[in-house]
Amino acid sequence: MSMTVREILDLAVVQAAAPVLTTGAGELNRRVLWAHSSEIFEIGPLLAGGELLLTTGLGLSGTDAGARRFWIRDLAERGVAAVAIEIGRSLPMLPDELVDEAGRRGIPLIRLDDVVPFERICRAVNTVILDREGTELRTVDQLSEALFAVLTRGGLNGVARVAAERLGGPVLVATAAGQVVAAGGVPAKPALSRLVSDAPTRAPILVDGRQWGDVVAECAPGWSPGAAALAARRVAAAAGVAVAQLRDSPGEAGGAAALLEDLLTGKVASEHEFAIRAGLAGVHPPAGAELIGIVASTADPRATIAMMRAAGAATGGTLVARVRDHVLSIVVADGHTADPSGAVAQRLRQQSGCSVDGLAGLRCVVGPPVPPAEVGRSLREAHDVADTGGPAIRVWRENIPDRLLGMLDENTRRQLVDDLLGPLRRWDAAHGSELVRTVDVYVRHGCSPTRAAEQLHVRRQSLHQRLRRAEELLGHRVDDPSVIASMLLATRAVGLDRPHDHEHFAG
Repeated sequence: MSMTVREILDLAVVQAAAPVLTTGAGELNRRVLWAHSSEIFEIGPLLAGGELLLTTGLGLSGTDAGARRFWIRDLAERGVAAVAIEIGRSLPMLPDELVDEAGRRGIPLIRLDDVVPFERICRAVNTVILDREGTELRTVDQLSEALFAVLTRGGLNGVARVAAERLGGPVLVATAAGQVVAAGGVPAKPALSRLVSDAPTRAPILVDGRQWGDVVAECAPGWSPGAAALAARRVAAAAGVAVAQLRDSPGEAGGAAALLEDLLTGKVASEHEFAIRAGLAGVHPPAGAELIGIVASTADPRATIAMMRAAGAATGGTLVARVRDHVLSIVVADGHTADPSGAVAQRLRQQSGCSVDGLAGLRCVVGPPVPPAEVGRSLREAHDVADTGGPAIRVWRENIPDRLLGMLDENTRRQLVDDLLGPLRRWDAAHGSELVRTVDVYVRHGCSPTRAAEQLHVRRQSLHQRLRRAEELLGHRVDDPSVIASMLLATRAVGLDRPHDHEHFAG
């Protein structure tokens, strides 16, 4: 679709005109889209850009130096690729101001010392350009055939590999957030970031009319910019088909539900697959971000989904859907806080209305922040304890004791409770007291008498009396570091209805 100025100077018909480049050689690689001749001084408005303009200088004869400089400036501003002036008929020599202004504007100025009909030069140049255009179009058509052939078996990786082979340079497929999910012809991993930012050719990947990502390409020498752009668009079209093939059901909600269920069951094969399918659902996690899984057991899925969307909006979007009996979600972790999961839980509490009445009966667990490759694990961590305890919005770490207890059979759990809390349970049964609950609340609140007394709605003096009685019955201090973890497990295993669980929900 084009020729360089250097290639044009090498043509036999041009060599016959004894060409001399009067400006620097730095612009010889400029591309010429068409060759045109004219003697009109005001030719600039009639040009589209990219031309080699041939002239005898007839329109310049009789003009002063200022007008000649203006003529060069106007051609440069119009995007003319190069100017060739025949010496002899109109201009006995090439005016210095033309050479100087062309050098200033970075436009190659060629002096033709011998006479060759311009029609012959234009025909030779334009014939080569048209031949190349036909060849490039055939090459692009062959690229398209190869791309759609590989779609049946190669997916995105196949598209990138075939495109790189045909274009002679690296090809990347990246999400809208810039995450590379497929690559072909890349010499080394450090080259990825350079290609994403500096590659000369890119084309948008559209899925259902929305931009899902980009194809980024670097073609081998010989590809004209126009042909390279056309080829990139063909690669983007094939990539769009490959991306759409990963969708399990149409529409954003269906794609999100299928992806979340596959993450929960461990069926998402790679981080790249997650990035592709999350992009289909409209979520593009930025490179390097951590992700958090959230699972809720709720009687009002619609309100819960709205709550999760609002809570995740602050950090870059939310992937959320109802999956079977739960509402599942993935949110981008806030990288500016030391406890991203705690921050998400706090936003969820705020969105829920700051009370149990906001979403009555809601059990919601926020998983740990993890890299994209482990996002399924975060979701499973939350799911494993989503139905335990009372209504609350909790962080996964609060439920680790419940998970540990879940690994024990019923008989072992009963023995654990009896060994550690038997004396207290028997005393409570005989006297109608609440020593087990008192120890439970005290340990859960970091062995803080003030916080425990507030939660139990008793005076600190009463709390201390209860704790002394419990320690007499047990034979050891309740706050002994060596037994706190065991006591916590035992009180959880009792399975009492614990009002303090509501405390977490209310924030």
